[in-house]
Amino acid sequence: MSKNNGHGFYEVVPAGFNLLDAAADKLDLYGIPQRPDAANEPRLYAFWKRLVSPPFTARRPTFSDIDPPSLAGPRESLENWSGALISSPSPDRFVFAAAGWSAPDVRLPSTPPLFTPSDDPRSLLWVGLDGHDGTVPNISLAQIGTGHWPNHKPQHFAWWEWWRNSAADEVTDTPQQGITLIDNLPVNTGDEILAGLAVQVSGDVLYFIKNQSTGEFRSFLAQPPGVIEPLGSSVEWVMERPTDPPSGQLFALPAYGFVDFRHCMARAADGPLAPGRLMTLDDSAHMISMREAFADPYRTVTVSSPEPRQDKDGSVGVRCTFQEPT
Repeated sequence: MSKNNGHGFYEVVPAGFNLLDAAADKLDLYGIPQRPDAANEPRLYAFWKRLVSPPFTARRPTFSDIDPPSLAGPRESLENWSGALISSPSPDRFVFAAAGWSAPDVRLPSTPPLFTPSDDPRSLLWVGLDGHDGTVPNISLAQIGTGHWPNHKPQHFAWWEWWRNSAADEVTDTPQQGITLIDNLPVNTGDEILAGLAVQVSGDVLYFIKNQSTGEFRSFLAQPPGVIEPLGSSVEWVMERPTDPPSGQLFALPAYGFVDFRHCMARAADGPLAPGRLMTLDDSAHMISMREAFADPYRTVTVSSPEPRQDKDGSVGVRCTFQEPT
């Protein structure tokens, strides 16, 4: 594995290589999450099998910054998140999270909200580890997902970040953190996305994402962004409107119709190698609605609301629905 700037690249899976029957060391070599137990974790195994089965083309990811940077934290509130989260059962912590969704069709909302950059709505879909209480010093949030910005080219893109609340740092000139584009993983409206995060023994995190519609797969290893609180207290599946760093204002949420988060599963354990417990949205999930402020007359209304939904395999997902202000 080669490492650079806080992340490392795995060997690229050879074309035609059979990942379904690959040994554990080969999966590690190629940056593939370890095979779940088909008997004890059938739904997670089904997700993993779909992830590594054809269509499948692996490439080394290439990254670029987005201009301007878009902070994905530290604010977790009713104003910028919509989705679901679960908390880990103490003393165990989450060491793995999975997710799936389809890239939504996005457009300008019919009514612009107050206190937002004009005519530039933006949304981020992601699965993340931690970050629930973004005000805690050194709390962090490892995230991977897709962005959907009506006035951006490309309109849809893949991205990742490992945000940390660095407010307690003695150094005051810490650079602003922004999301990082995975710029060689194209995403189009309607594409099915599979993504997730796996904590390693080293404390690093394996990030992986696949455009199931095209078969394109990317994975890499990221190192913690400095001193952080122990990772894995929560897992989130979120539709977000990010923050504009220059102004500190939240972008408006695009009109996105609805998004179904599927494969909402996370493993809690006392370490990355322990068998642990697979948790889903059946396990006391917390649903989060997003609100925006509007004028004439001044009011704050819900613009994105989540509802649990039953998937065909019997698992529970969450549907986030855009609500035009009335």
